[in-house]
Amino acid sequence: MYTSSAARNRFSAGNLEGVSGPRIVVMCFERVERDLAEAITAIEASDHYQANAALCHAQDLIAELALMVDTTAWEHAGTLLSLYDYLLRLLPVANMKKDPNRINEAMRHVVELGAAFREAERSLTTAAPLPQPEADQSTPRRISVQA
Repeated sequence: MYTSSAARNRFSAGNLEGVSGPRIVVMCFERVERDLAEAITAIEASDHYQANAALCHAQDLIAELALMVDTTAWEHAGTLLSLYDYLLRLLPVANMKKDPNRINEAMRHVVELGAAFREAERSLTTAAPLPQPEADQSTPRRISVQA
């Protein structure tokens, strides 16, 4: 079974070096979607161990996403946290009952949120760059090629 620290360690073991914050959030949603799909497939195959592992991993990631929310930075942060809370209550019940309907309900929410975060990430990457201060042209720039 995954724990929050185990999931965090796997996720931060060099895979995310140099990745932007918005991209990390999108990657988390993509992984939660994959975990939920794997859980449904495992339930259909009566593989309760794999279903449990996938659902626990999805819960760990959603808990981490909830921890990333800055409630002072966005007026709708409380609503987002409420949705994360709902998912964190729904998925354990789905896991105990091995209920694909509850997992599909969670999947609908996760897919919708993931699409919103993907769009937000896309808008950030396509936004006009911030103006840079003009360089002082009176002093020539020196570039060293020595190691």
